[in-house]
Amino acid sequence: MQTEVIAPQSGVPVRHCFGTGSLTEKQSALIILYFAGFSTQLGFGIITPAIPVYAQIMGATGFWIGLIIASFSVSKTLFLSFFGGMSDACGRRTLLIVGMSGFSLFSALYVLATTVQVLVIIRFFTGIFAAMVFPVAVAYVGDLADTGEEGKLMGEFNSISYLGMSFGPLIGGLLMDYAGYSSAFLFLAFIIACGAAIVLFRLPDYRPVIKGRPAALRAFRHPLLVIPVLFYCIYSVTYVAFLFYIPLIAHDADGLSATGSGMLLLIGMLAMAGTQKISGRFADRFDKYLLLSIGISIIACGALCMACTGCYPFLLGGIVLFGMGLGLSLTTVCALVTIAGRDIGQGSAAAAVNVVQGICFITVPVIFGLLMDSAGIVSVFLVTGIVAFSAVPFLIVCKKPDPGKIPV
Repeated sequence: MQTEVIAPQSGVPVRHCFGTGSLTEKQSALIILYFAGFSTQLGFGIITPAIPVYAQIMGATGFWIGLIIASFSVSKTLFLSFFGGMSDACGRRTLLIVGMSGFSLFSALYVLATTVQVLVIIRFFTGIFAAMVFPVAVAYVGDLADTGEEGKLMGEFNSISYLGMSFGPLIGGLLMDYAGYSSAFLFLAFIIACGAAIVLFRLPDYRPVIKGRPAALRAFRHPLLVIPVLFYCIYSVTYVAFLFYIPLIAHDADGLSATGSGMLLLIGMLAMAGTQKISGRFADRFDKYLLLSIGISIIACGALCMACTGCYPFLLGGIVLFGMGLGLSLTTVCALVTIAGRDIGQGSAAAAVNVVQGICFITVPVIFGLLMDSAGIVSVFLVTGIVAFSAVPFLIVCKKPDPGKIPV
């Protein structure tokens, strides 16, 4: 089934759902997209603890382990804008199918790798196919969102996706402990392949019609994306601290085991996913820039709490604040990106902010690593809190009339 939509030309957006606009078809498409996001993020979670150890078994040094991890972000970032614009011009479904199929294939190829150099190559190509999946799925959800429900749908999508990320490390750890490292990669390949099959046979083919050339590069200059781009810089700083440095500070401050640190991350991820589900409706009814400021302030409080703590209760409180702040602000900014996408194409808008995030994910870990070596792990969270708080005045100064707010 094919449907078309005309991008707005500075007037009211022309919205047209599948066929006759059947609610059942829309719900069916959303469920499939939610599963695509869930399975992809579950795969990321499964593979995250496996890659460094798998590479170390092959004899990889710290440099090569870093290169293996970074190669994914490098290729994904390089191709995001290209595939985002392509999805606006050529349709979402085809890219999703190709991306998920390629992601599945290269995940399975990990078990055949014999050298760390081969792992770098596999990881690089996996990043290319990943650039076709999550941002394009986000764009498709944005296509389905009617005016006034951007936050609701994006909150649901992000909440379900991050639930996958929450349980991925636990599933990956169990598979590695009881069935070997190869089982984690093969299970990942199987889950993504199932998602690709569902998209192929059940997801309608949505082809937006954009007047003029795709706006992949113009997206960075769109006025409604100024704040989202700033946010994704802040988000990347805080998320790197959240995902990679909380286990370190938990071990140093309270002597937690790997299992205890994993449980902390799971609690934070669940707080993040739960907040996204709830905050989506708030983003549709209240001032988005105010909600974004509140979310970033909560993140900052969580980071400073982590920096000042020396015992488990404060670590737990800090990570819950981290998760809640990330959940509230991420849902809100996704609603802003969706609104901007009605003017420049959802794929181009989603790709623009993901490119910024990808660049930060490449650079921030290096900066934090140098900071930790010179000033200790606590300094990472102090800087994270300061950076987050410093963004709040900028949000207030640059505040625009809130787009898409509906009456309570």
